[in-house]
Amino acid sequence: MTKVKNLTKILGTEYPIIGGPMAWTSMADLVSEISNAGALGVLGVGFAPTEIVEQQIKLTQEKTSRPFAINVTISEFAADNLKRITEIARKYRIEFIYADNFAGLNQELTQKWFETWHQAGIKVIAKVATAKEAIVADQCGAEVIVAKGHEGGGHMTQVGTMALVPAVVDVVKQAAVVASGGIADGRGYAAARILGAAGIEMGTVFLAAIEDGIHPNVKQAVIRAQAEDLVMTGYSTQAPCWQIKNELSKKILAIERELPQAAAAEKIEQLASGSLKIASETGDVEQKGAVMPGQVVSLVTKERAVKEIVDSVYQSGCALLNDAAQIR
Repeated sequence: MTKVKNLTKILGTEYPIIGGPMAWTSMADLVSEISNAGALGVLGVGFAPTEIVEQQIKLTQEKTSRPFAINVTISEFAADNLKRITEIARKYRIEFIYADNFAGLNQELTQKWFETWHQAGIKVIAKVATAKEAIVADQCGAEVIVAKGHEGGGHMTQVGTMALVPAVVDVVKQAAVVASGGIADGRGYAAARILGAAGIEMGTVFLAAIEDGIHPNVKQAVIRAQAEDLVMTGYSTQAPCWQIKNELSKKILAIERELPQAAAAEKIEQLASGSLKIASETGDVEQKGAVMPGQVVSLVTKERAVKEIVDSVYQSGCALLNDAAQIR
């Protein structure tokens, strides 16, 4: 295992914490608050229309002078979107691109885009789900690698955070490794650091942030939910997600039980299209909207200010690490 990198130095933040990008949730209000609180906010607008992406960047820049990132998905099927987001990032001098992927990292494609971003003066944060992907991201020059475990919200990975993070730490030679999935408090922060990570990423806990701008019904759904209230949907699409049980999830699961994979995938993509936006903007969390926290949702029990969340996670995490150091 190589020496743990200083994540705050790489990110230009006070705390080694990243706010994970969440579609139609990680918008200007939340992202700027996360950055102002001393962490790194990430705009989750990688597939939104250009006018929305630019609007959210401008609003974020008005609300914070601190660094933030914008997300995009690396895929051979998303070449036009990669070009579009890259041009927008150049135009607005974004410091970081957060590169997500749902089908593994192709070495040639990853190298191409990482080099493109670096030539534009943009640092790269790459999310991975396996140690194999981490090797590719590291070899291609990512400054930060986010290792997301099975517990994490949104699109689901296979390996749990406890197993994934040390495996990634062991193979990464250059980048700073960040633990993601199942982290919402100081205990998660301390565990991640002990596993060898340079910092953490959190998403679910910010779904109940006072400043996140999403519909109150979504916040209350998250606050009420326990881990056992989540179901895996969209397995047939090869990009399954955790989702709070509702009428939409029941329909999706019924389709996956009754139809062959290809037919199910096509029907589910039509049925679930825009479901996150529906929940976030209209508050429909029962019929057509989707709420996608991770398994750590059980620990999110009330609305809190972003700064309180960030400060408490870091400070209590450091206290736990200090306490652990005294145990013999």
